[in-house]
Amino acid sequence: MARSPLDKQIEEGVETAAMVVGRFLSGAPLTDQPRAPGGIPRWQHVLLRLVLLAWAGWAAWMWWGVGNHQKVIWVSAGAAVMLTPLMIVVHIRGGARRRHMQTLVVPMSLALKEVIPAWDDAQRLKAVTIPLDRSFVKIALPDGWHGQDGHKEMLRDLVGARLGGRWQGEWNLKRYPFFVLFQPAKEKVVHEVPDQVDFFAPEVQEAIARCVPGELVLGFDERMQALTKHMTGETPMWGLSVGSGGGKSSFLQMIITQLVAQRATVVGVDVKQSSISCFEGVQGVHLYTDPGNIGDMRAAIAWVAREVEARNYMKKKDPTKEFDRLTLILEEGNEFGDASKEWWNENKEKGEPAADPMWGDVASIMRMGRHVNATIIGVFQDLRESAVGNRGLRNMFRLLLLGNFNANQWKMIVNTSPVPESIDKPGRMLVIEGNRRVWIQVPYASPEAFREYALKLRAERGYSTRDLYGGAPSKSKERLPSLLQGSTPLFTKERTPVDSPTRPVLESAQGDVDAVAQDRSGEMAGTSDDARLAEVNSDPVQMEKEVMPAAPAEELLTLAEIARRFQERGVEMNANTLRSHKSRKPDFPVGQMQDDGKERFTMTAIAAYYDIPMDEEEEQPDPEHAAGSEERPEGNAA
Repeated sequence: MARSPLDKQIEEGVETAAMVVGRFLSGAPLTDQPRAPGGIPRWQHVLLRLVLLAWAGWAAWMWWGVGNHQKVIWVSAGAAVMLTPLMIVVHIRGGARRRHMQTLVVPMSLALKEVIPAWDDAQRLKAVTIPLDRSFVKIALPDGWHGQDGHKEMLRDLVGARLGGRWQGEWNLKRYPFFVLFQPAKEKVVHEVPDQVDFFAPEVQEAIARCVPGELVLGFDERMQALTKHMTGETPMWGLSVGSGGGKSSFLQMIITQLVAQRATVVGVDVKQSSISCFEGVQGVHLYTDPGNIGDMRAAIAWVAREVEARNYMKKKDPTKEFDRLTLILEEGNEFGDASKEWWNENKEKGEPAADPMWGDVASIMRMGRHVNATIIGVFQDLRESAVGNRGLRNMFRLLLLGNFNANQWKMIVNTSPVPESIDKPGRMLVIEGNRRVWIQVPYASPEAFREYALKLRAERGYSTRDLYGGAPSKSKERLPSLLQGSTPLFTKERTPVDSPTRPVLESAQGDVDAVAQDRSGEMAGTSDDARLAEVNSDPVQMEKEVMPAAPAEELLTLAEIARRFQERGVEMNANTLRSHKSRKPDFPVGQMQDDGKERFTMTAIAAYYDIPMDEEEEQPDPEHAAGSEERPEGNAA
């Protein structure tokens, strides 16, 4: 039987009535218009509707069933009086919700048409949920939506443009119901590393006091927390690659002061002469800062290496033995490496290797010193592999501090991406240990203050040499730079080597003969010619001895020693130049081979060859002293 239009109307009416009843009882909106966010909860809507339905049933029963009209009127009036303030509040808040819908939610839903084209305007309006406080934005997504064609970015930009600020989204595209929840991005609190930290500030001294032996304060981070590191375990060797003005001197002065407080022995090598010289005279701090005596610096490094060797031997005999700390500080490593290489080239003997063996001692300290409490702090302006003798030592600096660096230095030393921006402030350094990166500010004090404090610490806490099996090398007499000596350059356009090496010697000898003959004539002035003639003829050999007295044998020296002695007299002379002339020029003076197989020369012959005036009244050095200086012409070179 076919349905008539009336049947269809009845069915639709029943469905509509059922839907309305269901919406009424469930607290859902009675129309398709979604409820504005921020309204009362749904369970409250259900409760209010049930109360209203119960009142309507009670009032109908009392009005028509019982006939008590007065009671219905009074109860309804009382309820109206009580509910009026509530209705006013709900109306006011409803106005806020309506404005919220009109100014934000509805325009937002309409703007989603391009991003979610599968839904109509009503579906998109239902999909948008934004509370009145705008604490989040929740947008329902259709099934199969994956943000293709850049729709995810468009949706994030839309939320940011409408609500302002930065928003981060949490996407749920794997399980129904699909949605995206946007919340304000959490702004990271940016802490700044302090521009300056006073070494004597209470917080710095408290941090140092908390350190155990072997633990040192490096600096303070952005939270003003002390960053400490142990010179034991995995980070016994520290390397600094800090450009000029980066605070290397302040860092070393602070570290040495802490080492003095822990009763450590410090050996400092500093060709710069100014970074750590303030500790001169502090007991247990041995400084070698004269760039004119590179041999002394090499001897100091060799001594530390021998101490490490002795400690390892004692450790083998007694595994429980503990040693006081011994720290070698190598300041301005780039300049020292160049100066040490030049010294080696000038003083090495024939057959010795071309590579500077000094870096072998450094390698021995770094490899064998950790478990006997011997450590190294190497300071460089550019910590490249060639700066440490090309021996693979750079990777042994397990703790790195970088400051005033550029991108090329970062890639060469650390080799990670991205390259951090260098902060070019004095004392600002980036501490690198494995994958950890921390910016710090080095505590600062004047060199005089550091020195006074170090002396005070030594007096209070004492110092012992019980774990040193040798003595620190003595220092050579400080040598003035050539310009301060008023020296004269040897090789100039106006002064060139003479053609014959014998001419000045002969002229000098002839002058001696004339002078002696004149003295003899004065002594014989009161003697007759015949008497003088008879005296001379009676002993011609004696006459020859009197006219040309025999000179004492002149000392034989190496070319390096001769060059050094001429430099002490103010004559600029280089041993490499002498060796070059000896091998290339056939008229160079011939030396004398000694029993040890080495060729030596006299200063007179070299001076004559280069036409250098000699001071005849100057005493010749003791041969035994010369032999010692030949072996170590640069002080205490090892």
